[in-house]
Amino acid sequence: MRILVLMIISCFVWANSLEFDTLTSEFSQSVRSKNKTITYTGKLVANSKYGAFWHYKKPVEKLIYFNIGRITIIEPSLEQAIITDIKDTPDLRQILKNATETNKDRFECDIDGVHYTLRVRSGVPAQINYTDKLGNNVTILLKNAKKNQPIDEKLLEPQIPANYDILSE
Repeated sequence: MRILVLMIISCFVWANSLEFDTLTSEFSQSVRSKNKTITYTGKLVANSKYGAFWHYKKPVEKLIYFNIGRITIIEPSLEQAIITDIKDTPDLRQILKNATETNKDRFECDIDGVHYTLRVRSGVPAQINYTDKLGNNVTILLKNAKKNQPIDEKLLEPQIPANYDILSE
């Protein structure tokens, strides 16, 4: 019995508190370059097995789907979709999976030469900071984030309107 209790406790101690089955959140993403800052807002839906969907609502609508090995970007204002294989772009699932705790409520990881710092509140990701390969400082704030709530997995499947131009790389 004692061994079973120790095994259960060790699973909680060694488990990455950033792991999730599903994650939903509103977000704001600020990208700062040398002279300018642009802020995007929208909604995130992610499933640890199937992928993630970032619905950018402002300043311009854009739908970005991260599925296993592939990114689909739908741009309604241009009536186009871009489909490409994931090359050097980690998705949120990969960042959270690789992050290790550096102190209370702070995690860090390095993926493909980019250093990510994550802040957590009550076991849920709240902020992600990094400098991209172009030198832009990026801050993503997750608001009203919820882990392991039921989601409609159809939200993770790109729906490209028939009249859109499709660009593949």
